[in-house]
Amino acid sequence: MAICPAAWLPDMIKRTLCLIYCLLGLLHSRLTGQTQLPYILNGAATQRTCNCYVLTPDQQTASGTVWNKNKINLNQSFNYVFDVNLGCKDATGADGIGFILQTKGTNLGATGQGLGFKGIAPSLGVLIDTWQNFDENDPPYDHLAIQMNGLSDHNSIGNLAGPVTVLKDNDNVEDCAWHLFRIKWDATLQHLEVSVDNELRLTLDKDLVNDIFAGDPNVFWGFAGSTGGSSNVQQFCAALRPEFNFNPQQVFCDGTPIQFKDNSSSFGAITSWWWDLGDGTFSTAPQPPSHVYPAAGHYAVKLVIEDNSGCESDTLKADFIVGAYPVVDFGPNPLCLGSQMQMNDLTTITVGSLQKWEWDWGDGTTATGAQPTAPYTTPGSRQIQLNVTSAQGCGSTLTKSILVSNTPQVSATGENVCLGTTTAFQATNTTPNVPIRQWHWDLGNGETQLQQNATYQYADTGYYPARLYATSVDGCQSPVANVPVTVTAVYARAGADTIVANGQPLQLQSQWNDPRLQYNWSPATGLTNPYIPNPVAVLHKDQTYRLTLTSPEGCHDEDYLNVKVYEGPEFYVPNAFTPNNDGRNDIFRVIAAGVPKLDFFCVWNRWGQEVYRSADLPGGWDGNWQSQPAPAGTYVWMVQGADYTGRRFSRKGTVTLIR
Repeated sequence: MAICPAAWLPDMIKRTLCLIYCLLGLLHSRLTGQTQLPYILNGAATQRTCNCYVLTPDQQTASGTVWNKNKINLNQSFNYVFDVNLGCKDATGADGIGFILQTKGTNLGATGQGLGFKGIAPSLGVLIDTWQNFDENDPPYDHLAIQMNGLSDHNSIGNLAGPVTVLKDNDNVEDCAWHLFRIKWDATLQHLEVSVDNELRLTLDKDLVNDIFAGDPNVFWGFAGSTGGSSNVQQFCAALRPEFNFNPQQVFCDGTPIQFKDNSSSFGAITSWWWDLGDGTFSTAPQPPSHVYPAAGHYAVKLVIEDNSGCESDTLKADFIVGAYPVVDFGPNPLCLGSQMQMNDLTTITVGSLQKWEWDWGDGTTATGAQPTAPYTTPGSRQIQLNVTSAQGCGSTLTKSILVSNTPQVSATGENVCLGTTTAFQATNTTPNVPIRQWHWDLGNGETQLQQNATYQYADTGYYPARLYATSVDGCQSPVANVPVTVTAVYARAGADTIVANGQPLQLQSQWNDPRLQYNWSPATGLTNPYIPNPVAVLHKDQTYRLTLTSPEGCHDEDYLNVKVYEGPEFYVPNAFTPNNDGRNDIFRVIAAGVPKLDFFCVWNRWGQEVYRSADLPGGWDGNWQSQPAPAGTYVWMVQGADYTGRRFSRKGTVTLIR
């Protein structure tokens, strides 16, 4: 039958007429009596849909059989296709179903482990058993076997083939899924094949007519199922599976005729097809004419079939892609000897996915893949061809001239400097036969420069991983030359001015202690070593030291330390002070020459009240008592401490507070 209706009609009219045409065809099937089903149901069996039957519900000790009331002749070959579903319970599911040939009638069946087959003789059963019965020598997995004459024990003479797992490489068939179950009998060769999900599971070579049915070729066929102490919903359907495929050579490209091939499975003869090709085109032919889609894109193809019993299948919905042709491109250009020789596919495609790349290097060699390495070893222009094919079989080709060029090599230097000094960077092209078009300095702090030799003053100290690369006039980039530089600063800190007793050892200490630095204390008067960070000074008179620090980069800094020398160890205490906040003589404090630590320094008023106490150096009384200015007058003081030799001594006296 041709695609319906005529191509010249408007789209909406075409769709409407085609749908009416298809519905009239299905109605004709009903009116001609094709819905008279030739099945007899027994026990718990029920009809679920036109072509599907429930043999047992999910209840214990149930049995159901469905027999075709018309006998078949075993002198004629048959190829029966069914869908079977053994339920969803694995560990607690039972017992199984069987396809049975027998001559006894259409009201047979039994519960429990016999699957409705046990005791029926003469008979041939293809049994799917989902429960392990030890007294019948069942294996532990869901198994398939061919048995005869109602004998279900696998060690009996009735076991003709098997048992094997029902599903290939899978012990469980109680998986909620529908499985394609095919029984194929070749009467000429007397050969029986049993397949599950298109996988051959069992074969039997036997004269069924004479060896089992005593010369009677006419037998009833049907399904039986049973449960015992465990149960499952067990079903079968006379197969009615819509499916389509294509010739292996078919490509699925924009503008290419596409030929759909019906590959449906059905127990009976398929009498009707209804195709929706997804673009507003319909057909009722078994195989629609070759079809050209209006544009590349994603289409949803649908197929419904009907068999000679008047049963309709579910609708097959299959996403289908008509691919666009690739727009081929590739790079880079140039290729650079010794560095960038990998080609990159830059092809784009609007519909579909890229799958295959075929490169022709123009020198008799080829490659595949999206990113092959080009084979060239000498510079020059090359004609490279790339053919790209999509997963839908759509291919395009591009030939492109690509330059193969030498890669430049560069070297670079940079200076370590002191903070505030400009760093000089120098670059050299070590391959002078490869001219440089552009230099690229990355100064390691986010700044860049593009001249060959660069200068730059960093704003702060630190390590800066500067880098250089260059681009040749042909566009090839050199390897990166790393030029790290360090910006250094030193800060001389000689410590706070201090006092000592005459001859008292004084430990000097630079507050910047770095073994890379040079230290110089000057003058060297009284020093144990003027070139270390922590010499000891022994002085007999006042001295000012200058500390100079110098880094390996030549950075330097200076600081000064004043040391006042007193006779002692002794306490030197003034006899008056004026706490008027003029910055002169505002604090009453003790000068503890040669005394590194006080025990106490106390002041009392004339009534014996303690107005100040401290052990801090230099410390000192600011003339306040109880957060109020103390009155002018004479006060008594006392100080005690241990000198640098450990000798403890004290002094006392009076001081006049003047306001």
